[in-house]
Formats: sequence, C-alpha cells, structure tokens
Amino acid sequence: MNQDNEIHQVKTHLVRLLKEEARCARALSKSLEAERAALNSLDEKLITINSAQKQKLIETLQAASSARVKFMEVNSISSHPAAVNDYVISKSSGTDAELNILFIQLSEIAQQCFHENRLIGQLINRRTQFIAKTIASLSPTASMQSLTYGENGNSINTMEPVNSLFHLAKI
Repeated sequence: MNQDNEIHQVKTHLVRLLKEEARCARALSKSLEAERAALNSLDEKLITINSAQKQKLIETLQAASSARVKFMEVNSISSHPAAVNDYVISKSSGTDAELNILFIQLSEIAQQCFHENRLIGQLINRRTQFIAKTIASLSPTASMQSLTYGENGNSINTMEPVNSLFHLAKI
C-alpha cells in the first residue's frame, strides 16, 4: 500500500509540473502569434516589447521543462515518449488519464510553437530578401532585372539588362 501511495504522490507532482510547463508553453505560443502579427503590421514598438516578453517566456518555459525532466530523472522516469506512456499506464491511479492528456497537450502546444516560429522565420527571411534586393537595386551597378518582381517575390529576368538605375539620366 505504501508503494502505491508513493507512486500516486509522484504522479500527482508530475501532473503539477506538467500543468506549469503547459501553461508556460501556451503563453509562449500566444507570444509567438503576437510577434507574427506585429511583424505583419511592422509595428516596431510592439515588436520590441514582444521580443523582450518572448525571451522571458522562453526562460520560464525552459525552467519549467528542466524542473519536470529533473523530477522525472530523480524518480527514474525516462523522458522517452514510449517510456512515458508505459509509466502512465504502469499502475492504476486517478492521475493516469490526466498525465496522458497533459503529455499530449504539451506535445501539441510544442508543435504550435514550432509552427509559429517557422512562420516568423519565413516572414523575416522574405522581408530580409526584399530589403537586400531593394538595396541592390539602388546600387549604381544594378541591372533592371533586380527591379522587376514576379507574384512570388522572385526577380524576373529581363531580356535587356541595364548597367545602372541612373541610365535615364545619361539620355
């Protein structure tokens, strides 16, 4: 009976740690969504504020994740997904279903964060490429092809390259 009580206490504490980690991950996910919206609107103030907030949320999530992983290690619970599943169903307990749900939720939130982060990266990369092409087009040695863009944002190859944007001034 004592061993069952100990297992129940470990699982109950693990539930608390997972809830905190999921709370932190949700907050980070919302922050990433806000960052993407700020980048879309080009709101510099909001981008700066969100960047500082996002860094704090990342640190908080890392601390929550570290606490959970350390607790699992101390209690000989492997963090490998299959081992976690085996642990969840190892003994009958009221916390089993909740543990399972929390691990699934945490995984889903992590996927949302990954997706938002990828979208932010794509947005930043497109803007960086656009700015680089715009700067290149202003160079005295730029060709006209760097000024023409297709619907997908890539430059269109013109048949007649020009040595400079300032070629009209030479006419």
